[in-house]
Amino acid sequence: MFTWLGKKWQSWRAYRKLIREVDPRNFQKMATEIHELARLAARVCPPGQELAEQIANIEHEMDRLKTMASRPEFKRLSTGKRLLLRQGLEESREQLMQAIGTAPSVTTTLQ
Repeated sequence: MFTWLGKKWQSWRAYRKLIREVDPRNFQKMATEIHELARLAARVCPPGQELAEQIANIEHEMDRLKTMASRPEFKRLSTGKRLLLRQGLEESREQLMQAIGTAPSVTTTLQ
């Protein structure tokens, strides 16, 4: 009896975690965060590189995602599609963090 109850509790907690991960408000927060990271990357990225164009595209797509996530149609997307979108957003965030980390230093003088 207790093992059955424990399994039900674990499955309910996993379900609630999944619901929180695919919540539209969570996507809006992630899009805002990635948009800010893209702005920061645009500042530290040397001008004229193809990376600057990719960063501009990311900023545009994050603006679109914020507006899409605020619409009721977004909730109608399947959980699988929203999980894939979340995974893509996490990968974009990691790539931006790497781009910011590998940006060349503005000055050669040690601070």
